[in-house]
Amino acid sequence: MQIESRVLVSYDEYCPFECKHCYTYGINRETLRTVDEIVDGISDIPFDVVYVSQKNDNFAIPERGIQLCEKLFERYECNIFAITRNVLDDSYIARISDLASKMERHGKKFFFAVSIPALKSSSVTECVSKVPSPTERLDFMKRLYDKKVTTIALIRPLYPDTIVPLNEIYEIIDRCSKNVHCIVSGGLGVNDDVLMRLGMDATDFSYVDKPYLQGAIDCDIKFIDVTLEMQALIEKCQSVGIPFFEHSMPALNYLSRTA
Repeated sequence: MQIESRVLVSYDEYCPFECKHCYTYGINRETLRTVDEIVDGISDIPFDVVYVSQKNDNFAIPERGIQLCEKLFERYECNIFAITRNVLDDSYIARISDLASKMERHGKKFFFAVSIPALKSSSVTECVSKVPSPTERLDFMKRLYDKKVTTIALIRPLYPDTIVPLNEIYEIIDRCSKNVHCIVSGGLGVNDDVLMRLGMDATDFSYVDKPYLQGAIDCDIKFIDVTLEMQALIEKCQSVGIPFFEHSMPALNYLSRTA
């Protein structure tokens, strides 16, 4: 199975987690669709995988996120890649596992990614009062993995070492390397609004033309140069034997063959 094309879906409300780095505040939200309208909205688009991610953390309300995934598979019998910062209880993990098993029987994959961009420095990038702690998310990934769900640690956005020390990233890898199937990362994307919420200035950074979110963004974004940090992350993953990817699509293709 080769995954080449994707479509992104999400609920239209603003995300309650309000992460400081989030670019989605600039996405147009003219209407608030029902779950069925969201599912119907991609009926004319060719795709190999649905990314349940874009305008919102679709699992901020777990029932809504899982219902969206269930309805997407019921309608399209498609691969699904879901991303969250939330932590779900065992009853929801059981539903995720059941859906993953059902998809496997139809030759499809349910990839579930949990985002953890920092540990002690979480307050740099997240509103820590509104999102589960990194430790809670690490435990959530283990519980997913133990239930045979294809689990991805998403270390994204990746910050310069001067802002989020690499030692924190190394610790994330050490703590999750036996409990996830791979790690995906990507550099921080910013615009004036993101920089304001982060309390940073555009002149503090150098930039690269490397839009890993191509196709997902309809607002202006510049990507901060984290070339050195990314290379350090690659080497760390190699040292502990965990597969690493700078982009999600190669990760999904790898996992579709191996996980």
